[in-house]
Amino acid sequence: MAAMPLSEAILNYMVPWTREDWPPDWGTVFGRPGTLVVEIGFGTGEFLVDRALAHPEMNFVGIERSWVSVQRLFRRLERNQPKNVRVVHGGADFVLERLFSTESITHVYINFPDPWPKERHHGRRLIQPAFVQVLAERLAPGGTVTVATDHAEYASWISEILDAQPLLRSGFQSPWAPRLHDRKPTKYERKALDAGVSVHYFVWLREAGGARAKTVEEVGPMPNMLLRGKYDRARLPADFEACSLRTEHRGVTVVIKLAAIYTDRNGDCLVEAMVKEGAFSQHFGILVLARSGNRVLIKLSPMGQPRPTWGVKQAVGRVGEMVLTHCPGLSVAESAVGR
Repeated sequence: MAAMPLSEAILNYMVPWTREDWPPDWGTVFGRPGTLVVEIGFGTGEFLVDRALAHPEMNFVGIERSWVSVQRLFRRLERNQPKNVRVVHGGADFVLERLFSTESITHVYINFPDPWPKERHHGRRLIQPAFVQVLAERLAPGGTVTVATDHAEYASWISEILDAQPLLRSGFQSPWAPRLHDRKPTKYERKALDAGVSVHYFVWLREAGGARAKTVEEVGPMPNMLLRGKYDRARLPADFEACSLRTEHRGVTVVIKLAAIYTDRNGDCLVEAMVKEGAFSQHFGILVLARSGNRVLIKLSPMGQPRPTWGVKQAVGRVGEMVLTHCPGLSVAESAVGR
């Protein structure tokens, strides 16, 4: 079988979540209704694909930050051809909060998350009180979260955090069990078990009631600015200086960086930008284009497929301010960047 082109795999399996309403309609994403199952940090994708093949009536979403792991999963999906798997490339804490409605997930699996064993790195651990609060709210009543770890100290950490979450209760008499009889172990899991390493399995159930309401965050219009007047194409690239801005918006820290500028043979510019809003980061380009009739259009480049968040709009506005500063003969004719 010829290898599936990466572009085709992305089209078939990847969820273009930055361009959709949050949360998306998962029935529409899969093209059918179905029980929603999520694996966070799927690694090689072995566990995810095995579960999807065993339960074709369910819809499986894999969340993974590593692009290398996403590509491995694509190859596994190509070999096994399940129709009920979709992939979200992003950070688990942000994706779980924004892309899933309250009480919408039946099962969540977290297999061998990084234990970050050094004490100074414990803040990087996935299992944190705030994360577990969101996870509990996203689970449907009676739904389960299964966590597996072979790190004893991390197991104690997980026990304390799960026990402190009032929406969850253990499915065992104790916080964890040394084995799950109905579980098919992964390659990593089999290696640990064969080496005599103890694995801690947590299966916690969602209690009824207590979840906060979730609203839909729609994709807004793309930000742009239209300037009129005399424009010197050489001024902006000649005078450009990288800059960074840190501010707050609705209780979220927003960092905006304009890193570099590039020009084409016509003198049009692309400004490299990065915006971080809380846990959500975007890296994209902002175009500065000369138009007929003494007009200058400033808009997002399709590169990076940026979501038009508040911070992205501010970045476009910041580039507009730069152009106005360097070319005082220009003025704002239209603006869709907000305040």
